[in-house]
Amino acid sequence: MNVIIPPKRRDKKTSFRKLVNYVSTREEKKPGEAVTHEAISTGTEYVSTPGFGQLVDYVGRKRAAPATEIVSISPEGIQRVLSGEVLCETNCWSLDTAASEMDMTASQNRHCKDAVYHFILSWQGDEDPSPDAVFRSVRYSLKQLGMEEHQYVAAIHRDTDNIHCHVSANRVHPTTFRAQNMWNDADELQKCCRVLEREFDFKVDNGSWHMDEYGDLHRTRRDMPSAPRGAAKREIFSDKESLHGYAVRETRQLLSDVIAQDNMSWDRLHNILYTRGLGLREQSGGLAVYDLMNPEGVSVKASDVHPDISLVSMVSQHGKYQPAPPVYNPDRPEDGMLDMQNCYMPQLHVRDQEARRERREARAIARDILRARYDAYRTGWEKPDLRSGERFRQIASHCVVAKAHVRDTVRDPLMRKLMYRVAEFEKMKAMAELRLQLREERQTLKDTGESRPLSWKSWVEREAVNGDVAALSQMRGWAYREKRIAKERGTQNKSPDAVVYFGPGDDAPLLRNPTHDVMLSKHGCVEYQRNGKTEVVDYGDRVEVYPQSEADQETWWLAAAVTARRSGENAVINGEQKSVTRLLDSGAVLNANNAVHRFSVGNKAQQDRIDVTESWFREKYRNNAAEMESVPRYDSNEPENTPARVIRDLPRP
Repeated sequence: MNVIIPPKRRDKKTSFRKLVNYVSTREEKKPGEAVTHEAISTGTEYVSTPGFGQLVDYVGRKRAAPATEIVSISPEGIQRVLSGEVLCETNCWSLDTAASEMDMTASQNRHCKDAVYHFILSWQGDEDPSPDAVFRSVRYSLKQLGMEEHQYVAAIHRDTDNIHCHVSANRVHPTTFRAQNMWNDADELQKCCRVLEREFDFKVDNGSWHMDEYGDLHRTRRDMPSAPRGAAKREIFSDKESLHGYAVRETRQLLSDVIAQDNMSWDRLHNILYTRGLGLREQSGGLAVYDLMNPEGVSVKASDVHPDISLVSMVSQHGKYQPAPPVYNPDRPEDGMLDMQNCYMPQLHVRDQEARRERREARAIARDILRARYDAYRTGWEKPDLRSGERFRQIASHCVVAKAHVRDTVRDPLMRKLMYRVAEFEKMKAMAELRLQLREERQTLKDTGESRPLSWKSWVEREAVNGDVAALSQMRGWAYREKRIAKERGTQNKSPDAVVYFGPGDDAPLLRNPTHDVMLSKHGCVEYQRNGKTEVVDYGDRVEVYPQSEADQETWWLAAAVTARRSGENAVINGEQKSVTRLLDSGAVLNANNAVHRFSVGNKAQQDRIDVTESWFREKYRNNAAEMESVPRYDSNEPENTPARVIRDLPRP
């Protein structure tokens, strides 16, 4: 088992409202996500209870108001409540009032700004711990954290591959109103996992602590240190190899071999690093590895490259630090000169480690220049000025001039007042026309994309259209990356046992059946699942079959029924011969049972097999209709909640 401590909000006001809305009521779904009735129905508004209310609602999977049923109450007042399909445990008065009780208790401590504490106990995918073991693990963990008497709500979730338990606890004590200090809580929970694994015979998981055969806990020691945070971010976000990654790739294995042979020394260490374009120096009380081509640049700790070349380790085994020896001995020129075989090139991508280095180096430099050009474009971009204020002031100034002219030329007061009104009317008319014109100009800027700076991808596309080679190379790099990701996803999927191909536009509706659950994806893919595993997938132009075992006949019934919903004019079944034959025979049995939709294919040899098998079944079971009734017909008027029928003995030709 293992433990997960989700990160908390930095403003000290923990709330799970946004998380719940994203998980359950979000409108935009990814292409692979399923479309369910709950997802398209109007979401229920949540009570705005910050802190414990949102957390309890999340761990209890409470969407609207699920029915709660008290399962048991212990003498200590600990309740087990079944909230919908989620089994919860709390030491509050009730599950419905747990959030209010914890909020009221937390309000008694004005120094504790965020009293919500949340962690998750998770078990491996092939483990199925009992509720008693789970809740005992929760209580033991809270006891080790010093929160044995604190209010808590624990909920067991079984809707994922790993059974896990959410625990939401109140850091404020219900009697003393003192807040529990959660320093070093991750280490304490890791120790709890090791103890609980031995007590309840759970599978041992990896963690920062491990237990030996005598039951003593020891901190897990890493063989090799992980990459520093800055080096990892550089390689992840910029796709550029860091100095740490280069040093590890070029020297770590070589250093390990030399240390294993007990041939390490200061001179040998300096020479190994020099051949790879690296140097070693004393820095900040330790040893640092730096780039010989750029000594003033970034450096990495020597112990991060290999733990056995730290200053403490080298001094203890090989004496005081010694500087690098000369690479050339003028007194013995016959010995030759130490050769630098390789050097660190920060402008190269992480994957650039082998041949075609020169061409890739030029492409990397060109892309750096392309990015610098885009940064200059963003820095110097200015929003188009429509001079709206100036144009309005011009109209107002024109009205003032017109009024002054009237004042100097017209002597009749009534006529002068009338002409003043005319000037004002002309001003209002011109301003109204100017507003409409500005609206059109802003809309034009918005349509052409000139109202805001272009994004990196849009700018690269524009430069590629204008004939920029670096921009075109960048677009091809993006396309290659997407293709590689799609290929990796494809290799992870299991290959189907049989595939039925159809003609274009030969679609069929969803097939409600008593044995499988129907899952509809956003892109129109229909998956028929049983026990959470996909067995039949309808992509529209083809149907793929993934039986879980050879005795799983109901999967073949379903695949034949889905195929029968098509016209069958151009249908062809491909795959292993054994699987193709079984699907053909399953379709023939459906036809012999007078199913609503007949199973047929376009391939003549396969159709002949179906006809012969169907005739054989009709002749054999003409006088035994009861046995043929055990074969599902998948009628369109069959109710969705029809119980599954188990076929024990499949008739075979």
